[in-house]
Amino acid sequence: MTNITRRGALFTGFSLMGASAASCARESAVVPVAFAHGVASGDPGTDKMIIWTRITPSDNTGFEGTIPVKWEIATDAEFRKIRRKGKTSTSAARDFTVKVDAAGLKPGQTYFYRFKVGKTISPVGRTKTLPVGALEQARFAVVSCTNFPFGYFNVYDHIAKQDGFDAVIHLGDYFYEYGTDSYGGKTGQKLGRNHAPTHETVTLSDYRTRHAQYKADTASQAMHAAHPLIAIWDDHETANDSWKSGAQNHNAGEGSWEMRRGAAMQAYYEYMPVRDPVPGKTREALFRDFSFGDLLSLHTLETRLTARTQPLSYEQYVDTLTSQEAVDDFVQNTLWDRGREMLGAGQKDWLAKTLKASKDAGTGWRLIANQVLLGPVLSPDLRDYAGSAAIERIAQFRPSIRKLIEFSPLGLPLSLDSWDGYPAAREGFYALAKKQGVQDLLVLTGDTHVSRVNSLTSVSGENMGVEFGVTGTTSPGHDAYFKDMSQDYEKRLMAKNKGTHWMQSAERGYLDLHLTKTEAHANFISVSTTHTQEYTTFTAKSYTITKDDDRLKLRS
Repeated sequence: MTNITRRGALFTGFSLMGASAASCARESAVVPVAFAHGVASGDPGTDKMIIWTRITPSDNTGFEGTIPVKWEIATDAEFRKIRRKGKTSTSAARDFTVKVDAAGLKPGQTYFYRFKVGKTISPVGRTKTLPVGALEQARFAVVSCTNFPFGYFNVYDHIAKQDGFDAVIHLGDYFYEYGTDSYGGKTGQKLGRNHAPTHETVTLSDYRTRHAQYKADTASQAMHAAHPLIAIWDDHETANDSWKSGAQNHNAGEGSWEMRRGAAMQAYYEYMPVRDPVPGKTREALFRDFSFGDLLSLHTLETRLTARTQPLSYEQYVDTLTSQEAVDDFVQNTLWDRGREMLGAGQKDWLAKTLKASKDAGTGWRLIANQVLLGPVLSPDLRDYAGSAAIERIAQFRPSIRKLIEFSPLGLPLSLDSWDGYPAAREGFYALAKKQGVQDLLVLTGDTHVSRVNSLTSVSGENMGVEFGVTGTTSPGHDAYFKDMSQDYEKRLMAKNKGTHWMQSAERGYLDLHLTKTEAHANFISVSTTHTQEYTTFTAKSYTITKDDDRLKLRS
C-alpha cells in the first residue's frame, strides 16, 4: 500500500520546463493568454500523434480574433532536440482549442511536446508513438466513468505518476451531462465540486463548458500530460442511455436530438485528443484500431450513436411479465429480435477486416475496447429484498423495481442497455469474430461502475474470450444503493451467472493491464477515497490470462 498526496507531484519529471521555455520564447503574443486546461495527446500512430491544448485569452468572454499558435515536439524534456514543429491558429469558432495531427515521427519513440503563444509557453506533455515489429510487452491503464461532483480524480493522479504505461484507454463517460440538481449533485455540493454549467448540458456552449471544467482539473491535466489517450465515448458524453436517434435523458423540451447530438460530438472532437473523421466518414464513426507491433491489436467499438436501436425498458413490459411463459415470450420474441442493432454494417465490415488482419499477421493478442457489458448478467432471486431500504432507494428513479423483483428468479437480464438487451447482435459479434478465426477476445468494458471478470461464451457454448469490467473513476456502483447488502447481492449475482468469476462495486479505481508474449496480467487498482485529495492505493484483485490452442485461460 502506497501513501500518496498531490503535493509537488504535478508534471513530475518536467522540472526544467520553465527555464527552457523562458529561454526560447522571444515573440510577443497577439493577446495575453494562459494555458489553463493543460495539454493532451492521443490516437497514436507509428509515425504520428494528436497533440492538444486550449488557449484562454485574457478577455475570455469577448475576444473574437484569431490566435496564432506554435507547437514543438522533441525527444527530450528540455527541448534541445526538437524533431518536429509547426504553426497553427485557433479562435472562438472552436472555443480556442488547438489540435494538431503531428506526422513524421518515429515508431515506438517517447516524445515531449508543448505549445507557444508569443512568450507564453504551455506545460510540457509526454507521449509515445506505436511500435512496429517484434514487441515484448505493453502496459495500459484502463479507466471509465469520471463524474466531477462525485469526487476528486485520484485515479487520474495515480496513473499520472506511473512511468510504464504505453497509453491510457478510456472506455467512455469521460464526463456526465447532468446538472447540479441531478445525479451526483448532492455529493458535489458537499465537496465543493459542482458541475459547470449548473444545468444539464444541451447546447454547444454547455458541452464546451463541461469539457473545459474537466480539463481544468489538475489531476486530469497531470494524467493527460503524462500518457497518450485512446478514448471512446459512451452515453453521458451526449445524454444518458443514448442510441442513434434519441436518449433516455432527452425530451422534446430540450429541442432536437439531432442538434443536441451534433453539439455534443462537435465539443468532443474539439476537446478530446482524438483524430477527426477522414472525409467520407461520419462523426459518429469513432471506431478505429491500433497495432502495437506483433504483440497486440486494439479495436475500439462505437455502440451508441452509429447504429444502436432504442434500448428496451422494463417499464414498458413490467405489467405483462406475470409468469415464466410470459417471460419466455418476451425473451424469444422481443429481446431476441434480430433487427435490434448495436454496430451497423459499416462497423461490422471494419471489425471483420481488422480482426482478420490481426489474426493473419500472427499478432499475439486482440483487445476490444467496448462501452457496455458484453457478458450476460441475469437477475438472481431478489424476492426477499422486497420492502428493503435498498429497493426503495432504487425505486426513487426506477419505480418498476418493486414489481420486477417479484419475478426476479425467472431469468431476465439485469440491464437492457448492455449487450444483454441485444442478444442477437451479441451472437452476431461472436459469429463475426469466429469467421475470422478469432476466439481469443480480450474485452475491456466500462459503464457499470463495477470491477468484474467474465468468461465470454456463445449460446452454443463456445468459448469466445474474457471480459474485464472496469469500475468508475469516481462514479459509484450498486453499493451506493445496496450499502451493507452489497456483498450479499454480489454473491447472488455470481451464483446465478456462472460466467462471472469476480465482481466488486465498493471501490473506485482502474485496471492496470500488462501484456507479454505469453501472458496478460490484470491488476485491479483501487483508491481508498475520492472525497479527499489524500489517498492510498492497493490492488483489489489480480488475474493472469494465458493461451491454450488459441483460447484464453483465466487464473487468479
